[in-house]
Amino acid sequence: MDTHKIMIVDDDPHICEIVQVYCEREGFISTYSHSGTEAMRLLTSFEPDLIVLDILLANENGIDWCRNARKFTSAPIVFLSSQEEDEVKINALTYGGDDYVTKPFSPGVLIAKIKAHLRRVSSGRKEQLLELPGLTLDFYTQSVNTGGTPIFLSKKEFGLLSYMAQNVNRVISVDTLFQIIWGMESLEDTRTVAVHISNLRKKIEDDPAEPERIITVRGSGYMLVANSALART
Repeated sequence: MDTHKIMIVDDDPHICEIVQVYCEREGFISTYSHSGTEAMRLLTSFEPDLIVLDILLANENGIDWCRNARKFTSAPIVFLSSQEEDEVKINALTYGGDDYVTKPFSPGVLIAKIKAHLRRVSSGRKEQLLELPGLTLDFYTQSVNTGGTPIFLSKKEFGLLSYMAQNVNRVISVDTLFQIIWGMESLEDTRTVAVHISNLRKKIEDDPAEPERIITVRGSGYMLVANSALART
């Protein structure tokens, strides 16, 4: 069973501690932050599966933080706030929130809502997997599994691999990969494709110097090979 990660963002240390205690009783990994700025840094390093977020943060509005956070995460966000006005609740749910719990709150009810949202996310996970012989891509975590352990990729690495996986056993030109992943208006050079392919091979190939999964077709481009012989035993 996966261990879910919960991030708590509230300027009240007592609230953070209460929520953390109840989360850890359920076997969740949890962390908390008291400020929006710190929480935004924590968002990218901790990569939470769900966020519990207060409306009134120190020097920042939680709804604004939520809108900004949606650029970086699709994790469910459960607002936890003392504000009971319908307008506030509507704005919170309109601008990225998934649920709203008012203070004072029942920790048991909050945990039940957290578990419900995690179940909803987990039920959709199977649709976010692409499985090839010996290779599984997880579009939710942007990771690849080649031997039982997830290997996390950069956004560009995962973009390259997922596009090739959706066109498996087909040669894809460097120009096509560059246009799809970097975009026509990118200031990058097409040679950056080779650099990212090299880094990708280091992560998913048994021997990056003699790649068997992502092969180079000289003069044409790259091809992701799906061969049952490559499946790990």
